Amino acid sequence: MARTTKAERKRRREAALAKISDGHGFADTVTFVMQEWGCSRSTARRDCHWAHGELQLGLDAHDAQHLVTHLCTSLQRISLKAEHDKQFSASVGALRLLYDILLARKLDNEAIRARRTTWGNRHGNTKF
Repeated sequence: MARTTKAERKRRREAALAKISDGHGFADTVTFVMQEWGCSRSTARRDCHWAHGELQLGLDAHDAQHLVTHLCTSLQRISLKAEHDKQFSASVGALRLLYDILLARKLDNEAIRARRTTWGNRHGNTKF
């Protein structure tokens, strides 16, 4: 026999989803679920993993754009704080990740387009 009912599990998972949706971190949400519902750490982690999965299912293009914007802002802040604390390798790592997210894909696509010659990509019976 289960120690918790399906209704209680559902309420617990919805509470975890609400906390994560409000912007709380994974560890904070696990601690909240443990304290609020009196469950074990593994149960709280399972509920938080479920909440993360539900949050990812609901992403559309607009939400993804906001997520990338938030991620880039966070990376820039991390880079500046690391540079201020003379942690240059952490700063370089954050800037490299920022470059990968924002520019690398665009620059790679532009380089591929630049390699193509205008006459070489034509097909058919074009005579000059």
